[in-house]
Amino acid sequence: MKPLETIAYVANHRFLVADGAALNSWPGKFSNNPGEEGLGLSSGIVAVQCPRQAGPAAVFLEVHSRKPEVRGNRYCKVLEASIQISTGILRILGEKNTEGHPGLDFPLRKGLYSLRISYSDLDTVSFGEENGAEHYWLDIFPGDSTIDPSSDDYNSIRPYEDLESAVREPLEPLDVEELHWLAQHRSPSVRCNCAVALARQKQFKAVQHLALNDSSRGVRMVAVGALAMMEARTFLEMVSDRERGLIGETARRHLDKMDGE
Repeated sequence: MKPLETIAYVANHRFLVADGAALNSWPGKFSNNPGEEGLGLSSGIVAVQCPRQAGPAAVFLEVHSRKPEVRGNRYCKVLEASIQISTGILRILGEKNTEGHPGLDFPLRKGLYSLRISYSDLDTVSFGEENGAEHYWLDIFPGDSTIDPSSDDYNSIRPYEDLESAVREPLEPLDVEELHWLAQHRSPSVRCNCAVALARQKQFKAVQHLALNDSSRGVRMVAVGALAMMEARTFLEMVSDRERGLIGETARRHLDKMDGE
């Protein structure tokens, strides 16, 4: 099944996953203390805390009828919380950011759900900066009996607490030829990882190809972030010249930041 996807515009170190009406009356406060890199919880709302301060981030979502297995080690951090869907609509969007608006709205049967957030390539982000080539995979499934629906906290399934000692994903050791093959993988998440790994091996033409041609908008955004991470100016300029909309705007923003340094 093809995952749903959106580009959420991170602001104030977070983007939001919420019941369709919960944000209308939300005062912006949480019932728990999410810290800098946890999950902020409120009624019908899960705020995914991000290391980056602001900017567009790729978010993928898969809906399950039962609890899925925890995803592999390409995801360096995995957290889980409960969320109540009362309206039959789930929303994913960047908080008060027109670039991420309206985000992703889709129908979901009313009830209590578990939301699992798997983070990938967090080592491309410096806390408080706007650049990054991370992506987020969300799994949502009927309420898990291991999570108290009245709980004001979340479960840490695979902790990742220290950005200063960042863990690099398992795709890093693969050689260039293997990465080129994986860049055609059916999973957009694998292609995102490939964009980062290829950029680190200075295969900028291949990353630029993903930024311009991949069928997934989320993969294209991650590829732009990977080029910016490596300051591959010439290749970013090509994306900036050819792309309109958020992909091109993001490439131009990265180029402007390079000019200002």
